[in-house]
Amino acid sequence: MTKKQLGLSFIFLGVAAILGSFGLDLLGAGQFQGVGPTQRLALIGAGVIIFVGVTLLPFGDNPA
Repeated sequence: MTKKQLGLSFIFLGVAAILGSFGLDLLGAGQFQGVGPTQRLALIGAGVIIFVGVTLLPFGDNPA
């Protein structure tokens, strides 16, 4: 696996976590209307994962 592939997989997982978080919100899970504190933490964590993925992309085909 190359660093580019690892970065793309991190980006995919981060985006999936964001979409999953909002998907659960649409289903009515949770007590808060809008973005609650736990969902906010999950979104921040997903953002960090996406950031790590983006920083791995420039390394290209180097082995991970």
